[in-house]
Amino acid sequence: MMVRRFLLSAALAWPGVALAQAVTEVQVAPPSVTIKVGERNGLLATAFDRVGNVIPTARVIWSSNNVAVAKVDNNGTVTGIGGGVAIIEARVGARKGTAAVQVVGSPPAAAAANPATQPAAPAHPTGEPAGAPGADPLAGQLAGTGPAAVLRIEPPTIYLLPSENTRAAPRALKDDGTPAAPVPVTWKSLRPDIASVDQNGVIVALAPGQGTVQVTSAGGLTATAPVVVQQAEIAVQEPVPLVMSPGDVDTLHVAVPSQGGRLVSPLALQWSTADATVARVNLTGIVTPVAPGRTTLTVAGLLQTKTVEVVVHRTVEQLAVSPSYKADVPLPIQGTVKFTVQGLAADRTPVPEAQFRWIVGDTTLAGFDPASGTLTGKRAGKTTLTVKGPGPGLSVTWPIRVIAAGLKLSASRLGVSLARHVPLRASFADESGGVIGPATGVSWASDNPSVATVAEDGTVATTGYGHARVTATAPGGRRAVAEVFVQGEIVVASSRSGRLQLYAAERANLAQLRKVMDDTATATEPAFSPDGSRLAFTSTRDGQPEVYVMDADGTNAQRLTNSPGLDGDPSFSADGQAVLFHSQRTAHRQIYVQPITSSVAVPVTQEPADNSQPSMSPDGEVIAFVSNRDGNNHIWLMAKDGTNQHPFTRGQQTKESAPHFLRDGTLAYLVEQKEGGRTSTQVVKADLTTGKIGPLAATDLMVTDFAVSGVGDLLGLVVAVQKNVLRVYIQPIGAGGAPVAIPTSGAEQMVSPAFMP
Repeated sequence: MMVRRFLLSAALAWPGVALAQAVTEVQVAPPSVTIKVGERNGLLATAFDRVGNVIPTARVIWSSNNVAVAKVDNNGTVTGIGGGVAIIEARVGARKGTAAVQVVGSPPAAAAANPATQPAAPAHPTGEPAGAPGADPLAGQLAGTGPAAVLRIEPPTIYLLPSENTRAAPRALKDDGTPAAPVPVTWKSLRPDIASVDQNGVIVALAPGQGTVQVTSAGGLTATAPVVVQQAEIAVQEPVPLVMSPGDVDTLHVAVPSQGGRLVSPLALQWSTADATVARVNLTGIVTPVAPGRTTLTVAGLLQTKTVEVVVHRTVEQLAVSPSYKADVPLPIQGTVKFTVQGLAADRTPVPEAQFRWIVGDTTLAGFDPASGTLTGKRAGKTTLTVKGPGPGLSVTWPIRVIAAGLKLSASRLGVSLARHVPLRASFADESGGVIGPATGVSWASDNPSVATVAEDGTVATTGYGHARVTATAPGGRRAVAEVFVQGEIVVASSRSGRLQLYAAERANLAQLRKVMDDTATATEPAFSPDGSRLAFTSTRDGQPEVYVMDADGTNAQRLTNSPGLDGDPSFSADGQAVLFHSQRTAHRQIYVQPITSSVAVPVTQEPADNSQPSMSPDGEVIAFVSNRDGNNHIWLMAKDGTNQHPFTRGQQTKESAPHFLRDGTLAYLVEQKEGGRTSTQVVKADLTTGKIGPLAATDLMVTDFAVSGVGDLLGLVVAVQKNVLRVYIQPIGAGGAPVAIPTSGAEQMVSPAFMP
């Protein structure tokens, strides 16, 4: 019959030794134990003085109140005699401690043939070798094969409170760290005043300090482990107060927070309840609620006492939840949805003390914060959120659809002229930027209301020239920003400051020109990006004409091109992320495309002729340009990659230049022809699909260049008013209005008009 030895006595009776300390408390561990008839178990009695020090020389007198159930010898070894419960008492002088022993069953068969059922021997005096009855030199070792190369102790460091005990295990290992065949070992304490150890590896803390236990194999392998004995506060691990429902069962655990939160063996503790009509607790900390109310549980042991408040609430019959669980709950990534649950009693009144447990089906998709009741999306997919109430069958599950959604605005950059209203829309978007659906509950703000304000519905109103950041914030903190640049609707190059510089004006006040920026040299040929937020232009600030790009308010100018050839006539690609221009890097001008974030320009024409003035269609598929490869300047078309180059206009009597795509995909360009010895010019518009061509506006002015607004309602005409004198006229389209010159003074030249889209 196997002997169940949970603990061995470390406070031995040493006859003839007088007590140098007065005993104030005796503790017996474990405080309760269950054994079978004929089975033996060792109890540990520890005596303490008034300050909590262990008295190792105390003489213990053991007794049983019911020897028909269990008897105990002078070493604390209990033997089961018959079914029932006996109280085992350990007395030192006038002080005593007790343990409850429950004996069950009948004697196991062939008990006498099993040497393990022989009476348990007392622990050896600290440091003595193995060999005493009851010691197993192979106890606690893992099964393995092959010779051992090293010996280890598990755990590698032992933390104990004074009078606490634990069992360490030897580990015989091979060179590769795998278990070797078990080897006989002996145990020894190198600081017997701090901690003792028996030959089964049971360590008993005797006094505060740091000791060392050593294990040695028969072959000479040795291992040591520090034993740290320190007085420290114990604490109940579970949150308090403990809230329970009738019918629940919970187990309380006691830990030592300052020692890594390790758990204290329940056998070293004793639990009791102040009111068993509210909640019961057994000796190992298992709590069973009885009826609604409040009570206090007490745990005592290791010279400490702690209390736990217990609240038993009314039985919850059903759950009231929000939102509805009958349909998928959409949840954007990084977004949140709030969930609420309330327990209701049989009379449908709330049970506010009720506790709930929340479970996310896949925590890689979403995370839940029980304190706030919010579910946060992590990555796209489908999962569930379940809440379980305090009782059987009380459970609600929501299907959750996590959407890969960020907050996206209808425009991230926006160029707008003065006194305009432009709507911004906020949407949820997937990881690729695709819009999933409109975003609700969005708040809007502008960091510069003197330039642009924003209404609650996202409508931006421009109030002054400059730059503003409009921020949209969705519930959960997701944000999206639109950069708003407010600039004059018409930009021209004027020499009014002595050299050609860029100026801006509104159609309603052409006389009031504002300088866009100060260039150190000349700045001409402005071109707006499709969203109006950027301007490309040609400048000689670095010695020769190069293409630059800046924000529409005239800030953040950056040089785009850098080549020995002369660069000019910039225009933007349909997506605004690249600039088309011509460059004379070879014997002839050719057309190049260069991303605004790159220093690499890609040629799209390489013919032995001049190719210039590129303009890309709104769909980004066609480039119109001017080429003289047939002798005269004519409009040619090609695919965006430079393939399929073919003429759109022909004729020996005409020249065409300045192609500009309108927002509707039609192409405007300038036609120059001679009639009766006189040169005339006309701006026309062509439908590329049908080939139909018609005039945009009638004028007798000598036009050398032009620009057209994106919606096609205004023309900006560069007119040679006399030899070597150029002016810019603004002319409405379709209303029969006459051209109006932008006012100039003196010898001022004005060229290169451009319209904000």
